[in-house]
Amino acid sequence: MSKNKIKSINITGIRGVREGLNLSPDKKSLLIYGDNGTGKSSITDALEWFYNDSIEHLAGEEVGGKGKNALRNVFLKPSDEAKIEIQYSNKLLDNEKSINNSLKTFNSNSSKEFSNYFNQSQSENLFLRYRDLVQFIIATKGDKLKHLQNIIGFNQVQELRSLLKLVGGRIARGIKAGGYSNKRSAQQAILLESLGQNITSSKQFFETALKVITPLKVEKEIKSFKDVKTALKSIETNEETKVVELIVFHNKITDTLTDLEIEIDNIHTLYKDYYKSYIALRKDADKISKLQLLALLSEGLKVLKKDIVKDNFCPLCQQEKDKLKLAQELNQRVEDLQEIKAEQDKLNEECEELTKLLRNNYTVINALLKEKHLAEKENEDTKKKIEQIQNSIKNIGEDLKKDVFSTEPLKEFSLIKIDTKEIKGLIDNAKLKSKALADSIKGNIKLQIHTKLSRALDAYMAHKKLEREEDVLTKQQITFESLYTDFIKRQEEALEGFLTMFSDEINSYYVEMNPNEKVEDIQLVPIKDKNDELSGITIEYTFYNERQTPPVALLSESHINCLGLAFFLASVKAFNKENEFFVLDDVISSFDSTHRTRFIRLLINKFSDFQIILLTHEKDFFDIASSEAKRNNWLITSLSWTAEKGASFETPRIDLRTKIEDKFKAKNIDGLGNDIRHYAERQLKQIAYNIEAGLVFRFNDKNEERMMNELLSSVQSRVNKQSPADLKTKNNIDSILASPILIGNKTSHDNTFKENINDLEVFWEDVKKLIKTFYCSEDKCKSFVATKNFDNVNSKIRCNCGTVNYDWKK
Repeated sequence: MSKNKIKSINITGIRGVREGLNLSPDKKSLLIYGDNGTGKSSITDALEWFYNDSIEHLAGEEVGGKGKNALRNVFLKPSDEAKIEIQYSNKLLDNEKSINNSLKTFNSNSSKEFSNYFNQSQSENLFLRYRDLVQFIIATKGDKLKHLQNIIGFNQVQELRSLLKLVGGRIARGIKAGGYSNKRSAQQAILLESLGQNITSSKQFFETALKVITPLKVEKEIKSFKDVKTALKSIETNEETKVVELIVFHNKITDTLTDLEIEIDNIHTLYKDYYKSYIALRKDADKISKLQLLALLSEGLKVLKKDIVKDNFCPLCQQEKDKLKLAQELNQRVEDLQEIKAEQDKLNEECEELTKLLRNNYTVINALLKEKHLAEKENEDTKKKIEQIQNSIKNIGEDLKKDVFSTEPLKEFSLIKIDTKEIKGLIDNAKLKSKALADSIKGNIKLQIHTKLSRALDAYMAHKKLEREEDVLTKQQITFESLYTDFIKRQEEALEGFLTMFSDEINSYYVEMNPNEKVEDIQLVPIKDKNDELSGITIEYTFYNERQTPPVALLSESHINCLGLAFFLASVKAFNKENEFFVLDDVISSFDSTHRTRFIRLLINKFSDFQIILLTHEKDFFDIASSEAKRNNWLITSLSWTAEKGASFETPRIDLRTKIEDKFKAKNIDGLGNDIRHYAERQLKQIAYNIEAGLVFRFNDKNEERMMNELLSSVQSRVNKQSPADLKTKNNIDSILASPILIGNKTSHDNTFKENINDLEVFWEDVKKLIKTFYCSEDKCKSFVATKNFDNVNSKIRCNCGTVNYDWKK
């Protein structure tokens, strides 16, 4: 099934667009020029809102959480809707999205097809602005990992991995904190007291129960727990019900407090461990200040990422500072603080675990306090002591609310320790009362046996339940640990395979924009922390034959931007499964001319199957790009802005060649000579680049200021040397060089030379003829002959398709 392209876009009342702004690319790529302030980015904003229901760079408190308050054009009437309508190559997806004055959103297409398409598009890379260009490159290692996992669908995989580790750890801690061994021992003590022996199996319990009821001469067979219950039912008596009720009451106090005593030991152990970690972190003033600083640094990063600060200065200290370097430094500082943050997170996790244990025991005591006999006067002292224990647990919970930044520190263990002697005293007292009550009914053998067997059954069932719980948890722990170990192996194998493939794509695009430079073999490399856990991704590359990282350390801003573009384009190719279009909004602002030319060629050559909407405010780049784009059937237009209309399209801007042809038709020689020279210089730069013609080295932009005669001489010298019997005889460079008065800057206003239409027509024909010699105009090709297409077998230089070719020395 073919992917989706855009047939038309109609925007009204969104951002800088007041009246209807209609784009009808009809699945073709589109180049749009617009000066700053003409509403160019309003197109990207509208598309981003259409797909994401928000505009990230506008999101914030002042403009609403998703930027919707700033979405509607300020001149819209309250009754007017702001809207964007998109028609696709697949008509079933056509949709108009609108937002009214109350900021309520409506979609015209409610079909299942559109809903599925919309959901799938959420994870695709559809928009790139200059401000977002290098975010991945300068991001922390951990953020790089998160970002990549999000776009490749590995975020759920990582969440599952984290969940496996989290659950496995919690189960292990649960087993340790559960005190299962001590709790089983407590139940065995009850069995020993009730039955006179330890019980190790159900069979033994049934045999012992049968012996216990033998004096009652009850003809019962006991081979199951159901039989035990039936036997108990048969020897039930209504005698001494008050005594039996009190025995059960005191036994409940004994059992509950016995378990609580074990839990208190766990609480004490966990509190001591937590207190030790808490004090260690709190006493480290450097760590505390860094944790407080982390919040400020993180907010600073958000400000830079949202491009709230437009110029190169620090928003905090107001000093001049390159934004890219500032963002990189902040990212690095945040990453450096992650280890301390992890220490704080671990402390918080310990606190949560302890709080949960306290809450559970508070609830257990609360249930015990609801026993009606505790309201009786004779149990008043017991109730008070139990309430004191409950308050002690509550006080520990309240103290745990203090974090490492609190003015008052966590209390020392000695100040919160719960006196277990008090609990033991309550247990012993309850046991004595229960025994005294049991002794009072010694004459009633039937009641005495019923009481002992009933308590023994409860104790054995509790013992079995504890065994089952521990067994289940242990098996779960083993299972989760095994799953986690296997999962790590499989995830890392899959991730490394993907990174290798993805790195190759990034490297390919980067090298195409930066050929013959000493940056190569770019790779995304997974890194692990001290616990051998996958913790992030770094970017490595070879620079003058040595491996380096990170890119910001050595590469210029222009090269870093190329790397950001390469990453985005590789992401588009790899992950955009629904859409075959993407938007690039002013992404070449810091590129030098060489990178700009190579960039537009990369888009045309490598992304010819995609529909590209390319917006720029750079006039020079637009001139370069429009020449290349028009030959490849792109649509070309430009924007203007007025208060009355907002953003609107101007009369379609034409490329330089069309401009020259139109001037000849109109016999208009005003600036015609300069236009021809500019056109010729632009094409000669491409010819010189493709045949590797040598030019004298110049720094930065000076390298682009080559005069026509210098370029012609360089190309001629290279051709004469490499193709003396073929291309040397077929080009007309000598003819052009024979007119120095035309190829020099002789038609500027301070020169007395006056060009005429006839001279310029001859000059123009010579230029076209020269370009035709080096250029293949076949629809499938449209490329210059280049050394990269050198035919080793036939020793020929050729165009991409091979139609235009010449002999060329090796």
